[in-house]
Amino acid sequence: MALVGGHSRLTSALLANAASADALRRAGRIFRAAGCMATLSMDHPLNVHSDIMLPQQLCQDLRIGAVAGDQLRDTLQEAQLSQPIYPCAKVTYNVPLSDRLAQGATLFHSYQELQPALRVRLLPSAQVPFGTLRATGLRVGIPEGICTRRPLQERFFSLLGQASRQGLKVLAQDIRRIDDFNWLRAQPDVLFQGEALSIALSLQYVQEWLASAGPSWRAFQMGA
Repeated sequence: MALVGGHSRLTSALLANAASADALRRAGRIFRAAGCMATLSMDHPLNVHSDIMLPQQLCQDLRIGAVAGDQLRDTLQEAQLSQPIYPCAKVTYNVPLSDRLAQGATLFHSYQELQPALRVRLLPSAQVPFGTLRATGLRVGIPEGICTRRPLQERFFSLLGQASRQGLKVLAQDIRRIDDFNWLRAQPDVLFQGEALSIALSLQYVQEWLASAGPSWRAFQMGA
């Protein structure tokens, strides 16, 4: 599930960070109440040029107090224990490319027409309370009409090859046309997101759907 926070080119970093932090906590409350913790991904404008360690920067941005056990934990509240926010392995962050996160990541800057971003997870570390960032893949935006635009196809194949050599799995997002999806799905080892597969759903809608379905939501089948 792609979780929408406050990141946009017109939003200040402070407002975007606050909106993303709030969205992550709300998702945690909703899915915990439903008895499931969905796999989430979210865009985050991490300052990869920060003077501090990048896991610590991400924790500060999203008000994460610690990465302990298998949980992202909230900052300490007065007279309260640190509360769990979400299972850390179930949240993936799409962040700017940086060799500090994955060696050779900045090579993907040359594919700007595909808007590449690095996919990372914030995982526990025995050395520091704010954990470590592990690169897991690459997120790319899909230009509309790629199924008929040979130059874009060649660029996409080139990016796939580069990502494969670096052990990064590719997530293709912003897929708006079903014919683009039909072309993309023929490519091996690619994940997909976009309106051609599912319209955007608000967290409120997801909460109402899970609550109204009760335990029977687990039996949901596409097309039923």
